Amino acid sequence: MYWKISNFVEEIKQTLQEEKLHINTVTGWFKKLEEEEIHYISRTAETDEKVYDELDLQIAVFIKKKRNQKWSLSAIFNEIKSEFELRSFPVEDEETTNVAHIKDIDFLNSKHLKELKGAFEEVAASQLGEMKSQYEEILSKLPNPRSKEEEREERFKEMIARRRVEYQLEKEALIMWSTKPEEERLKKVGLFRKEENHEERNRFIKDHIDKNFEVRLRNELGL
Repeated sequence: MYWKISNFVEEIKQTLQEEKLHINTVTGWFKKLEEEEIHYISRTAETDEKVYDELDLQIAVFIKKKRNQKWSLSAIFNEIKSEFELRSFPVEDEETTNVAHIKDIDFLNSKHLKELKGAFEEVAASQLGEMKSQYEEILSKLPNPRSKEEEREERFKEMIARRRVEYQLEKEALIMWSTKPEEERLKKVGLFRKEENHEERNRFIKDHIDKNFEVRLRNELGL
């Protein structure tokens, strides 16, 4: 015969003819017996609920009588080991143990992933705020966008500067060309006449402008 805890306590009271016995007291006795691996309490297969039988009743009556005699629980438990054929603890099935272990690992992994996700979100939010601050700081240092009028004025000034540089370089090249020897500047036309070699002159001017234009323009624009 098996009893659930409430009926089991009532059975103890009837056996001892005592009314003062709390359910928590009895639960505590048998919980401690299991914790110290002295005696195992049977469970139902469906709900894994603890149920108590005749052996448990004898043990409970024994404990209560000794407690009435002011025995300590540790002394009573030592006595129980020799007084009763105690119920041994079931050997856990390896597969069940592995499944439980896997569930524990899954739970820990899930918990760990949640913690990591929370940490990543905090870091991302912090970095996003920092990037936003840096972006706003950069924008504050940039010059105000120019109007179309200002852009046209800027292009016009650049065009004038380019033309001025080209004119100066062309003038310099012509002066340099004029100082060259006649055999370099002139070419024969017929048997007795010479004239300026315009093709060579133009090439000389172009080379001079190409070599010096970039540096002169930068100086002109103050770059």
